Amino acid sequence: MRFAPKSLWAAALVAGLALVGCDDDGGGLTELEPMADGGVSADAASGAADDAGPGADDGGAPAGDAGGEPEPPADVVVERLDFEGITLTDGLSEMQTIELPDDVLSLTLIVLGSGLSLHVVQHLEGPDGTILVAENPPGYRPAPRDRFLGPFPGPFNSPNRSASSSTAVSGFLAPNNPGVQVTGGTWTFQIAAVDGQGRPASGEADVVAFVKRGPAPQTRGRFDLHLHFTGARGWTAASAPTDADFQRALDRMRGFYRRVGIELGEITYDDIDASYRTVDATGQGPLAGINLMFAQSNYDTGVSLFFVDRLTSPFGDNVVGGIAGGAPGPILLRNTQRSGVAVATALDPDPDAIGHIMGHETGHYLGLYHTQETVGPVDQIDDTPTGGAGNTNLMYPTVTAGEASLSDGQGWVLHRNPGIVPQ
Repeated sequence: MRFAPKSLWAAALVAGLALVGCDDDGGGLTELEPMADGGVSADAASGAADDAGPGADDGGAPAGDAGGEPEPPADVVVERLDFEGITLTDGLSEMQTIELPDDVLSLTLIVLGSGLSLHVVQHLEGPDGTILVAENPPGYRPAPRDRFLGPFPGPFNSPNRSASSSTAVSGFLAPNNPGVQVTGGTWTFQIAAVDGQGRPASGEADVVAFVKRGPAPQTRGRFDLHLHFTGARGWTAASAPTDADFQRALDRMRGFYRRVGIELGEITYDDIDASYRTVDATGQGPLAGINLMFAQSNYDTGVSLFFVDRLTSPFGDNVVGGIAGGAPGPILLRNTQRSGVAVATALDPDPDAIGHIMGHETGHYLGLYHTQETVGPVDQIDDTPTGGAGNTNLMYPTVTAGEASLSDGQGWVLHRNPGIVPQ
């Protein structure tokens, strides 16, 4: 099953959704999740009850852990820089400069625009002239499939993938694959924007930059998890801490990240209004249901998960399994219209299936893409197999009935997210 958007606006409307449809062979159910800027790819499937539950191969010690004393955490810090009132004229900003220290580990840029325009980091260039993101990256040739990639196919096909996630908010992480490098020195970046019809948009945008730095990359880390309940599946802030099914789903998610040296830190439980039990997943702008819900995250650490019954879409009211606020999402920023991950519990009520979606969508929010999209592009991480051979990876676009895990390369990317702090 494929979705061919009628316009760039249609592509933007479905950004981040997970849809359910039949496999081409007619067997089973698969989710179809549009890529971060509007393409569609098969995502998690039902039948996940046997997909490595708690204690299976998605848990245990991180790869290479011999069981000895953990290494002391690296002296890693995150610094914030704000670029306010960047003017965009005919869809482009002037080149902006940012000075990165010699011990830089990663650069995260969060674009905060206005109105109904889509924004993206369209150009990123290093002090030695190395171009990590470009409108027309070296070696890129436009292809028919690019109509599925939304209005910014060049950045999506750049050495360091860049993609718009939603109107007004767009996240970017560099490096987001081990094949590129961010070094100290003066870097330049440029923001692009289009309106709902895919035309160049003018206006202003702010950019928040997080610079993660340290003498060596961390190999052990943690992130806080903030859980928001609508009453879906009977789960509330009071019941979830002792509910066996919910804790099974949470343990399953925990296992995925433990495999790559990342633990869950502080876990908070909050209730939100029951009106969000059914949420429009495709609306745009600050008053859209999904965006109003995400804006209720009042946390500036970790990742916020929102548990709903269902996420509505043009394809039906019970076909969307989950949606992340970006790849990456606006990490470390509270109350933005993309500050979270939504998990639909009615799609498949099995706690292992829910735990898989929790882990998968959180992977997107922390900067991971699908290992392979149905329209062609791969995730640029060498140790995640392409094609059907990769169906045991958490970020593969379908859930298998067997094991699921993250690769060492994906862990390498996750540890560079500023929201993952040293353990």
